[in-house]
Amino acid sequence: MNSKSLLYGIATGIVLASTATLLTTPASGPDLQQSYKAKMKKWRRDVNQFSNDTIILKEKVTETTQLGIQSIKEVSGEVKEVISDWKKDVQPSLNQLKKDTDALQQRVKEMKQLS
Repeated sequence: MNSKSLLYGIATGIVLASTATLLTTPASGPDLQQSYKAKMKKWRRDVNQFSNDTIILKEKVTETTQLGIQSIKEVSGEVKEVISDWKKDVQPSLNQLKKDTDALQQRVKEMKQLS
């Protein structure tokens, strides 16, 4: 008796679900299939476009990275050259300043000895 009522319940559920589906479907079967086919084509186009855009983006990022690396190498070389030139320009002044400082310290020592 228990299995009979279970089978009646399942059969009733199937009939009710089928009826509800048929009554609430917005279009006929062929129309619905056409609609889904069109949606799938659009979805595939969108996925292909996304894929192509991703490939282009990857290429642009690679190109930009290479340009950035090249620019950094050039700028760092120029900075090193500028620093080297600056050191060459400043070195005589530093040497003179060291001589003047040494001479001043020597005079201070001599003054201390005299006092």
